[in-house]
Amino acid sequence: MLQLMRWDRFRTWEIVTLTSISVATMMLLLLFAHGLTETGVLLTIRATGRVSFPLFFMLSLSGSLYKLIPSRKAYWLLANRKYLGLAFAIVYLYHALGFTTLIIMTQEPHIEGLELILSIICYGFLVAMTVTSFRNIRRQISPWLWNSLHGTGMLFFWYFFLQEFMHRAEENMVVYLPLALMTAAILPIKLIAATKPEKTTVQEVNP
Repeated sequence: MLQLMRWDRFRTWEIVTLTSISVATMMLLLLFAHGLTETGVLLTIRATGRVSFPLFFMLSLSGSLYKLIPSRKAYWLLANRKYLGLAFAIVYLYHALGFTTLIIMTQEPHIEGLELILSIICYGFLVAMTVTSFRNIRRQISPWLWNSLHGTGMLFFWYFFLQEFMHRAEENMVVYLPLALMTAAILPIKLIAATKPEKTTVQEVNP
């Protein structure tokens, strides 16, 4: 089995802690600069949304990259995917707190229709995936159910990011079109990787 190398400085709960503190600090700095105003809260919402995508992207492709391009970095992603997922969940919790604050401040929903429905579904899956990421809970359900839950949840998040970036690309193509293309590429990469046989057993890193 491959071993984590010295350069992989951050792993397991260090990833979760570093992400949580860094994003919380960023939000506080934005609120300090702009005050607890609609503008300040909107900036924290946008910031947490942008931070969440790289985490989602790495999490989505962790297994596929290791199959297609086995490397130390790909191994690190795969071995630490549980903790990348928990970091993603925390950032999305911050995102939800920002939206809740904005709704209370303005007395307006700000999201509706398909976006609202997708948000509710995604957050429901996020709670379920987070809870079942812990070993004691995971042991209580079948591997098929666990894989189905996490696979379906990630698929909903994939669609949510895709439609969000495509919609925003109409306003700012330079920024959001590349993000939309990156998101769209996730699915075919995963499908290609699914046709490749497993070459090396990878153990999830535990603290």
